[in-house]
Amino acid sequence: MRREELSLSIGALVVFWGVALAVALNDIDFFSFQDLFDTTRLHHEHIVATLVLAGIVAALLPLIWRNRRRTPPDGGRDAEPRSD
Repeated sequence: MRREELSLSIGALVVFWGVALAVALNDIDFFSFQDLFDTTRLHHEHIVATLVLAGIVAALLPLIWRNRRRTPPDGGRDAEPRSD
């Protein structure tokens, strides 16, 4: 794993989770599971949960793209069959 990919992943996670923490601190009751599971209206908890999950996805994207770039388009198979 290259340092740039790892630092990009960690940076994305820190940014998303930092914003999630700021949103959680902005709420009066900090974080309550009752509000999280209340689907009748939008709560701060929904935004916090979305940001946490989006941070995980954003941190995984550079690692997934790295693996896709290193894999040849034919999936690693040889162009000609081997005659062993």
